[in-house]
Amino acid sequence: MLKINASSSLHLKDEIYIRPESSKYEKFGRPSNDLILRVIENKDNEIDEKDKGKKKEIPFWIMRQAGRYLPEYRELKKNYDFFDLCFNPELSSNITIMPYKRFSCDLVVIFSDILIIFIAMGIDIKFVENVGPIFNKEINNLEDFTKLNLNLKEIINNLHFVYDSINLTKKKINNAVPVLGFCGSPFTLFTYLTKNNVSKLMPYEKSLKLIYENSKDTHTILNILCNICISHLLNQIDSGANIIQIFDSNAEIVDKNIFKEFSLYYINKIIKTIKVYRPNTYIILFVKDNFHEDIKNLDIEILSITHKQLINNGSNYYYNLFKNKIILQGALDPHILLLDNKETVKKYTSQMIQQISYKNKYIASLGHGILPNSKIENVHAFIQTVKSMK
Repeated sequence: MLKINASSSLHLKDEIYIRPESSKYEKFGRPSNDLILRVIENKDNEIDEKDKGKKKEIPFWIMRQAGRYLPEYRELKKNYDFFDLCFNPELSSNITIMPYKRFSCDLVVIFSDILIIFIAMGIDIKFVENVGPIFNKEINNLEDFTKLNLNLKEIINNLHFVYDSINLTKKKINNAVPVLGFCGSPFTLFTYLTKNNVSKLMPYEKSLKLIYENSKDTHTILNILCNICISHLLNQIDSGANIIQIFDSNAEIVDKNIFKEFSLYYINKIIKTIKVYRPNTYIILFVKDNFHEDIKNLDIEILSITHKQLINNGSNYYYNLFKNKIILQGALDPHILLLDNKETVKKYTSQMIQQISYKNKYIASLGHGILPNSKIENVHAFIQTVKSMK
């Protein structure tokens, strides 16, 4: 059982907001390509008896698969700011579909960003080359945070374009494959919100200072962000997302005890609430290069790991931790797709898959997001290797 430290326990009102407009979205049945869903549904079985002796096809998708490495995306991006693309359901759904058209991915992930929540809260964000996202408002403490728009109904309504895009994507692909919705973990969102945008050497100095010096206020912020994440995910599900992923991309900046108190607690809260309101939703958790054994208590279907986690711990560590009732996802080093020789890409992809103990409980992907300079021929080599292995 996950418990927050008593000294940090807060009595904050938990809110959930589901848009009434969600009832007007077109409803879809099971996708025609349901390979990923079938793999997930096999989670509790070591061997699917009806398929015993048959070869198992490994499903794949790529983190950030709709993005800067695609020539068609770069061409479109010449005329638009990144967030303008996110705000336009017609364009964002087209971008979502780009990798499906090119690679026949077993899943499409909605073109959006974990930081989109902050724009809905009244922050302007600009992406600066070699620096990253720059916010027009500095959040140094709880007082700064409370000056943002914290009205949950308004925030979720401000995010309607995400939900519209999900439903439009389902229509455009004729429900061919599952759609993945996502959000950042409250901890990762907190670190982006409070980070030092100037220092490349210590970007999260302010975030860590707040955590260590004022844990109570930090938990207040995290709890509010948690409620926003829950509602954002529920509305994505109601618009057509078959699977959701929680990205704790900045988990690596703290030790596992801090991670447990300031991140895992809120991840658990999100998952438990989603499972109460939308129990048939499949959940992926991605905790980048950090881990705590209490993750085994989470009600998730898929654990996404990095190449470092796979190499350092081995797949059996994770399968055993969950008593084999888990699907692993990952874990190719994204830098492999930058290489000059596609045969080398095939070699490393093959080596990665060979490290997975249960191929019938596995989704092939990268250990993190695909890099902008990744080569299309290398993506094809990755996919060809995945599909050739059983």
